[in-house]
Amino acid sequence: MSKSLRFIPLLIAFCVLAGCGTDRPHVRNEEARAAFAEVLDLYNDRLSLADEAIALARPSLSTGSSALAEVVSARSGVAALHATPEFVDAPALFARFDVAQRQLTDAMSQLMVACESEHRLSATPRFRQLQARLAMSAGRIAAARDRYDSAAQRYNASLHVFPFSLAQAIHADAGKPTFSVRDGSPVHRRPRTDFGTLRGSLRV
Repeated sequence: MSKSLRFIPLLIAFCVLAGCGTDRPHVRNEEARAAFAEVLDLYNDRLSLADEAIALARPSLSTGSSALAEVVSARSGVAALHATPEFVDAPALFARFDVAQRQLTDAMSQLMVACESEHRLSATPRFRQLQARLAMSAGRIAAARDRYDSAAQRYNASLHVFPFSLAQAIHADAGKPTFSVRDGSPVHRRPRTDFGTLRGSLRV
């Protein structure tokens, strides 16, 4: 029997094994892409909140406000990336996306602090509603990032399960990148003073 004929049973066995189990890389790959698509959707929704924050702050802050300028710049940086689910297969683009989003979070944090210092602005229902929506968005984004990280880790683990580890050794497919640093929340609230308690502590 020729070498090519002897290889056929091995090939058939490999294909059968590749069709079994839930840890198939292509299944885990789709899970990771879907999880990252959810992250993208939530971050895209946050861009509209950034636009609202800019529109709300602009009339109240000085035209030379660095906080306002930084949010505008960071928002432009995020939009310029045109992120897609394919970023999970491009670690460099994934890292740029992560950094750009965290820069926008930091810039929005500074903008919210600046807005809070303007009492006429921070006391409005519109500002408080924006704070609440930003906090809710941050929570959803954090949960979605965690779900993506878990999906990416499952995909990476599936590459090392026989028989896929053989294909991994041949093709050296790169694993999915994960979020190495947590993104924060752009909502900051100053500590409130309980004047009733303060008056009571001053009584002699």
